[in-house]
Order: sequence, then C-alpha cells, then structure tokens
Amino acid sequence: MTDSASSLDVAFLMDATRRLHETIRTRVGDLLSRARVTGRPQLANEPGEWEAGDLTYALDHEADAALEIYGEEVGKKHPVTIIAEGPGVRHYGEGAPGVPLRILIDPIDGTRSLMHDMRSAWVLTGIAPDHGELTRLSDTVLAVQTELPTTSAGFYRVMWALKDEGAFVARHVVSTGAEEERQPLLASPDERIDNGYLCFSRYLPVERPIVAAIEERFLTDVTEEFDLSPRLIYDDQYLCSAGQLTLVTAGTYRMLADLRGWLARTRGIENFTAKPYDLAASLIYREAGVPMLDEHFEPFDAPMDTETRLTIIAFANESLRRRLEPPLRAILETSG
Repeated sequence: MTDSASSLDVAFLMDATRRLHETIRTRVGDLLSRARVTGRPQLANEPGEWEAGDLTYALDHEADAALEIYGEEVGKKHPVTIIAEGPGVRHYGEGAPGVPLRILIDPIDGTRSLMHDMRSAWVLTGIAPDHGELTRLSDTVLAVQTELPTTSAGFYRVMWALKDEGAFVARHVVSTGAEEERQPLLASPDERIDNGYLCFSRYLPVERPIVAAIEERFLTDVTEEFDLSPRLIYDDQYLCSAGQLTLVTAGTYRMLADLRGWLARTRGIENFTAKPYDLAASLIYREAGVPMLDEHFEPFDAPMDTETRLTIIAFANESLRRRLEPPLRAILETSG
C-alpha cells in the first residue's frame, strides 16, 4: 500500500462509496423500470438544465440526494471536497480529524445510452488526498466503478482498485445486489489486432468527417502493414468513457482513440468531450495494466475538475500499443 493510501481508512471509504453506488443503482433502476412499464420514456430521458460539466437529463437527478448523504457521511471523518458532474464542487466535514480528501464523482457516466434503456452506464468515484486545485487523477489512491444495467440485465459488475495493489471485478445479481463472484481485473493478453474493435469516437456531425479521414488513413496503414482483412476490424460508438475503457480492458476494444479534446484544441470545434469526471475511476484501468495516453502520447493524467477537455488514447495491452501507436502518432502529427 502506498504511504498516501496507508493513512486512510480504506475500509470505511470503500464501504461508504459502495453504498453511494448501490443507492444510485437502485434509484436509477427503479426509474427506468417505471419508464418502461408505463410507456413514458420521458421519465428518464427528458432533457434538463446545463449544470457542472454537461447537460443533465431526468435520469441524472436520481443521484443528487445520494451524493449529499455520501458527502455528509465521509465528512464525519475527513474534510472533503466532492467534485461531481452536475452538482459541481461541494465541501463537507470542516474540522473533521482525518486526512483531507478530494473526491471526483461521475454519478452516471453514459446517461444518454442508459436513459433509453439501450446500454449500461456506470457510477465512477476516485478518491485522492487533497492537494487543492493541484490534485490530479494520478493522485487517486482508491477508485470504484459500478455498472448501472439496463432493465433486461440480470447481473451487473463492480470494479475497484487501490493504488499499487491491483484492480478487481465482482459480478452481482441485479435483483438482490448479492455478489456472485470476484476476481483480479487484468488487461487482456490477446495480441491479435483483427477480430476486435479499433474505435475512433465521433459523435457530433462536425466531428465525423475529420475523424473519418483520420480513421481511414489509420486503418489503411494498419491493414497493409499487418496484412489484415478490413472485414475483421470492427467499429463501435459507446457514449460512455468508462464503458469504452472497460471494453478496452477486456480486449473487446483493441484500441480506443477518443480525439474529441484534440479536435477542440486543433480545430476550434465546439463539441462535447470527455472530462476528468468521466475518468474518475481511471486508477482501475491503470492498475489492470491498460496503457492510457493523452494526445501527446504521454501517460494520461488530468486535473480533478469538471471542465478540462480530454483526449484519451488506450490500448488493450502493451503489445498492441507498440504496434498501433506509431501509425496513429504519425497521422496526428501530420494532421495537427
């Protein structure tokens, strides 16, 4: 255990965070079920207001009360600053005896997929010793990520990591919340490029032609260099950074290139990008062994805030990074 982690009551923080996540899962599941049973999808997908970081939807508001309870609980032991998509920055526990903490939370990462009952979303929490505005994702010592499943799912996953002690994943039963199995979470060792997904995020019309041109050049270079069939290279657009990186960890995605932050910087595009709260649980992927890079192909990191625009480049393992990073790097360097 790291020095920074050893000074924390990890069991308390883990239990409190898991209760937060389970409360959000239950509330979100109940709302989705009501929307489905009553034939009123707007109960979950009605657009709301712009809050810290992004536009909110009806589904997002199911998390607000739970966040307040969590802040008060942690604040009994630690002075804590909670930074969350939606509510923004809140402070609890002034004068509490414990180590000051900074906690980054995305209450629902993947709202747009889940609110239509299409695909899982995730609750994300990263906990770090508080270094004020200088606190970064790399300071995270404990991270927890909980799946918010669709109404047709029977199981959901919980993932967590403690810095320098590895990552783990458990499978739970939706109806009871009971844990069925758990195991270490490790990056996929599969070195095959094809028969998997090489994904370039492109959600808005203004992004698509630019990203498509980069993707075409990249796939042409890769298929020619490694003698691959284009029919065995697949694409996927999952509106959820945590969901994407979970698939990278599993090896389903061989590579993820979310270049939206790079596009905003180099093209001045008014788009929505991944932000630090979307990577609140990034410690999990790092501990699992997933190579995560920024737009400069440096190890990924970011401040703990709700506004920084991010680029995420990730590979399922180091072997795939060594083969796929050079052609992508060359294209971005000549496209910037």
